[in-house]
Amino acid sequence: MYKIGIIGHSPDHFSDRQSVQRTVVRTIDRLGLQYGESEVVFNIAGEIGIGLWASSECLNRIYKYHLFLPYSLEDTCQHWYDDQKSTLDMNFKHAYSLTTCYPNTEWADKSYELLIDDSNFVVCFWTGRKQGKAYDAIRYALRTNKLALHGLDELKLITNIDVKKTSGKRRNKK
Repeated sequence: MYKIGIIGHSPDHFSDRQSVQRTVVRTIDRLGLQYGESEVVFNIAGEIGIGLWASSECLNRIYKYHLFLPYSLEDTCQHWYDDQKSTLDMNFKHAYSLTTCYPNTEWADKSYELLIDDSNFVVCFWTGRKQGKAYDAIRYALRTNKLALHGLDELKLITNIDVKKTSGKRRNKK
């Protein structure tokens, strides 16, 4: 069984959400075909945006997916819109397997780390912002020697150079 993690920013970080959603769908389909639908499980965070889009595509294509929730189903989507809640509920009911981090709040904060640890490699839908949960997850993946592929850039390898923060200070050259 091959396990592929899917992570990324929330939708408000993307200027063209529909384009990103189409890219997520194409990526899931491409990887499902490449690794074989009976041999692949997608590890997906149960979150608005990338997580819902990816798990919905897995459900549509009958690919196996493991859903990672930071809290119980009800708590995870407590402040979501009704259509988002119903999508997560459907994806929750049809998941191949499930990890719910709650009630261990320490695990809830590390749900991406659990997802990464359980994956052979990770596809990251990342805008390049060097802050936030997706950025921290990519750095964690690299620290733990997991391949991190850029979902928005033809699945190119993300390296330590890509995630290195610059101090903003420049040396004066003479």
